Amino acid sequence: MRYRVYSRSVMLATAVVAFGLAGCSGDDGPTGPVTPFDPDATAQAAAELESRLDVDSDVMMSLQLVSPALDAEGGALVQLLPAGVVRPARPFNAQMMVDPSFAMEPIFPSNFLGTTFEWDDVLGRYAMTERTGAPANGVRFILYAVDPFSGEPVMPLSETGWLDLTDEGSASATQLRVFANTGGVDRLDYTVSASYALLGDNVEATATGAGFISDGTRTLDFNLVQTVAFNTVAETMRVDMLYDLRMDDENVRVVVDVGSDIDLSLSDVSLDVMLTVTDGGNVTVLDVAVDQTENLTGTVVHNGQTVALMDGSTSSPMFTDANGNPLSTAEVAALTEAFDVVDDVFDFVEAIFAPFGSTGVAL
Repeated sequence: MRYRVYSRSVMLATAVVAFGLAGCSGDDGPTGPVTPFDPDATAQAAAELESRLDVDSDVMMSLQLVSPALDAEGGALVQLLPAGVVRPARPFNAQMMVDPSFAMEPIFPSNFLGTTFEWDDVLGRYAMTERTGAPANGVRFILYAVDPFSGEPVMPLSETGWLDLTDEGSASATQLRVFANTGGVDRLDYTVSASYALLGDNVEATATGAGFISDGTRTLDFNLVQTVAFNTVAETMRVDMLYDLRMDDENVRVVVDVGSDIDLSLSDVSLDVMLTVTDGGNVTVLDVAVDQTENLTGTVVHNGQTVALMDGSTSSPMFTDANGNPLSTAEVAALTEAFDVVDDVFDFVEAIFAPFGSTGVAL
């Protein structure tokens, strides 16, 4: 069974608390009046965030079809690290460096540059065509109306726009720009980059995604950073993830900061999770630790005061107020409302990195 390194159930449980207790701020975040917890306001903010993530839109679902098509045509995008890198024989998507003398390769084979891909219903995937219009330093995918159940274009095909992938990398880092336009509206524009460093016995790889998505009137800005540090001798790994999502017109910001230490030889994983939510002038910081047996402890601090405690396990988290009393029915309802929204945050991160193939960190 495949697990994300941050343990999805842990992230969902911890993020739900922060959303439910309404909101917080980091540097240069939203400002506004300080208010106590309001379940209705929490539900409204959660619904707004869910709509901005847009993970079920035609454009976001189409991102999932890019990497398989390039792979099938013999031109898969480079992975996190360049040539000279091999995967370890473990169920982990980070890669080990075996030759430090190499340089970053171009993202696309030269014969792919300027190529347009269109959907081929016979093949059941995107395929190369003679159609013009693709960027000279990348490729273009024609976008169509997508079946929300299959995740593939609806037949007969109905074109809605295009998705351009362009190589903006250098000798030291891979960088891919992803741009989509439908109906004359810029729907998304962001860059995915990857860099690496070899420091003694340690290999460090960093993948980032930064830009925006929009429906033409509402915009979500994001900055996503994933770093993996792998010790080739001790077979230990440190994974750090920082996901920053901003809705400036709604005065809301959500930041998820996860650190994990992994001992591959023992299949031992521990997590430290800090989630910060800014909703106007309200600041809520959630700090949770998870041990190798998946037991957890945590606190939620809202506007400088401890408002909730968390313990139990990742499968059965328990929440109380600062005095150990059960949360109110309204608070529990707000947590439930936020649960699906937080799940969408991680689906969104996966979709943003999807054109690179398996760049996300996973166990």
